[in-house]
Amino acid sequence: MDDLAERIQRLGREARAGVGAGDLACLRRLKASTMAAEVLGRLLLHFSLDPWSWLLGALCLAYHFAVEAQLNHSIMHGAYAGIPGAGRFTPSRYESLALPFQSRTWGEAHAVHHANPSLLELDPDTVHPLFRVHAGAPWRPWHLLNTFLGAVLTFEIWAWDYDGFLKRAGRRPRRDRGELRKFLLFIGYQYVLFACLAGPRWKQVALGTLLAASVRNLIFTGLQTGSSVGRAVSAERARKRDTTVADWYRFQIETSKNFALNGIWRVLCGGLDRHIEHHLYPNLPPARLHALSPRVKELCERSAVRYEEHPSFWSSLSDSLAHLRALSLPRSPKTNHL
Repeated sequence: MDDLAERIQRLGREARAGVGAGDLACLRRLKASTMAAEVLGRLLLHFSLDPWSWLLGALCLAYHFAVEAQLNHSIMHGAYAGIPGAGRFTPSRYESLALPFQSRTWGEAHAVHHANPSLLELDPDTVHPLFRVHAGAPWRPWHLLNTFLGAVLTFEIWAWDYDGFLKRAGRRPRRDRGELRKFLLFIGYQYVLFACLAGPRWKQVALGTLLAASVRNLIFTGLQTGSSVGRAVSAERARKRDTTVADWYRFQIETSKNFALNGIWRVLCGGLDRHIEHHLYPNLPPARLHALSPRVKELCERSAVRYEEHPSFWSSLSDSLAHLRALSLPRSPKTNHL
């Protein structure tokens, strides 16, 4: 094992040893904020008498949906496992009606993604039917809308994409209906229950829920795309990973990218702005990733490993959209893999 791999592992061990009550307290505060936002959003959608209070209700609900997705992401990676008092905030116990698929589905599929980032067909994030992220993937007419079509329905698509991927890979029984049950439960709770409670106002409640879910989808897809899709991260390293430990870490680093966020946005992002560190240390809470980032960047510079970091979210997203836009055409530019 070379010096880079040894130092990366040492940083991870030190950071994980420091995870504890403070990280759990941060998680609980965010969880409390999402629950409050859900209650407020539902009340505003139900009783609003003007477009502005209705819109505020939809945005409160969108906050609930979006932050719940980020919390689920960290929890499924085991970021809080082993902390005294973590309770249900562990991969085997956590579930949320803010998501249209089972938490375990995301956890299982995402583990495969982390083992094979950007590898066409091996990474479940490369086989979503509405997105085309590789020139090697077959072109379909709807890929003309490659930059936004899939983003509108991200979580609803994942409910079936991930389930199908896990079944084809033999990681889940073909007859398993858990995903269907969770999807129907989500629809029943989010769209049917509250619409029925609203009586004659059911349309404004259902429309507000749909708007909130769409906003969540766009936000999360933007964050995920901005951290893992681009000409360099999706194409230049899109090949079979190398065999040594050092090569493995290089592969993880060079198939991700970071972008800068500040203030509350850094907290709400759930660590996706430090995606490089997340792929090196997926079981660390988001705040720990930010603390490690300068040291990881320094190690990469010493070892001549490409560490892609953008000065803003919009800069990174622009790079991602340029890549998706190029792949929206039937004759996409050829890729020269490293």
